[in-house]
Amino acid sequence: MSVKCPTTPASRVAQGRLAVAVRDHGPDHPATQQARSAFEAERYLAAVRAAVAAAPPLTADQCARLRQILVTAPTTVNQAEAAA
Repeated sequence: MSVKCPTTPASRVAQGRLAVAVRDHGPDHPATQQARSAFEAERYLAAVRAAVAAAPPLTADQCARLRQILVTAPTTVNQAEAAA
């Protein structure tokens, strides 16, 4: 199944923040790297939503397997988000 990565309002906002960070700080600055990570995360979320919406109904076992993949995925939280 091929799913085109859709744009969402959240991904467009993240993309705009990335563009501003690149313009203001350059491509390798930590602020730009953080903005790039946020943009990529939004794109991944949009892709997962689109894939789930396009998929046939899942069985309980498939839902459990998908849940396990998502729950055990490595996460990174920046300090500002952790403090919030």
